[in-house]
Amino acid sequence: MNGSEPMAAGPDCSARVRLGPVDFGRTFSLQRLGPHDPTARLSRDAFCKAFVYRGVPMALSFQREPDEPEVLRVTALGPAADALLAETMACLAQEDDYEQFRTVDSGVERLHRSLPGLRLLRIPWLWDIACSVVLQQRIRTVDAMRTWSRMVAQWGALAPLGLRTFPDAAALAAIPEFALRALDVDAQRTGTLRRLAREWRFRPLRTEMSFAAMREELQRLPGIGPWTVESILGYGAGDCDAAIPGDLHLPHLVCYALAGEIPGSDERMLELLEPFRGHRFRIIRLLYASRLVVPRR
Repeated sequence: MNGSEPMAAGPDCSARVRLGPVDFGRTFSLQRLGPHDPTARLSRDAFCKAFVYRGVPMALSFQREPDEPEVLRVTALGPAADALLAETMACLAQEDDYEQFRTVDSGVERLHRSLPGLRLLRIPWLWDIACSVVLQQRIRTVDAMRTWSRMVAQWGALAPLGLRTFPDAAALAAIPEFALRALDVDAQRTGTLRRLAREWRFRPLRTEMSFAAMREELQRLPGIGPWTVESILGYGAGDCDAAIPGDLHLPHLVCYALAGEIPGSDERMLELLEPFRGHRFRIIRLLYASRLVVPRR
């Protein structure tokens, strides 16, 4: 982070921030649940996200300045635009050590250089990230995408930029269990979502919290295990070192990419990621971005 230039606040307000290289696709594609997520819109040089902020539908726009490729214009839209902008700028001030990342692993170093601009950012829509991760527990991602979109359509709200919001914690807590089950959310995920919503209303994750504090809060909740915790910390809090155990596909990808081994296991994956401690989530994101195909045995 090299600095920011605040602009006049109003119903909508914006600021410029110099982040260095940012590839919008690599950085923001996993900040939405699928390409048809009604809460988000992504293009080559812009990303927009709608969510409930302080009880009202709001939206954020991140856009590359045309003549300054390393500068983003961040715009907050909605009734509390000034507060949302301030919180977002504080999130972006968290350094992800992109420029300082180095490794003696020549293959990983080449991958890092061949996929420039993949940034790991802390974002203010932590509630949305947490719910999207819970919805992806133990099911196909495409099924979670479908459920997410149906929940947004049924219980979300209209937001700026023509987007819709995912229901906030208060709204989700009020949804009857049978209504969630009707959208193919099984009993375990339904229970986890409802517990998370009830807890979030009184003890939400806050963007200024440390990684340790976030982990402690999440680990207290039944139904939220290491896979869910580390996914939320990586995708939502910008923890460059989040490691994700218990994933169906990730161990095979990491073990094949880093050691040429098939199949993989959690234990071997964590062993191979250990030399990259401090940047383990960066390695995971790079491997996903590489679109490497793991051969079948």
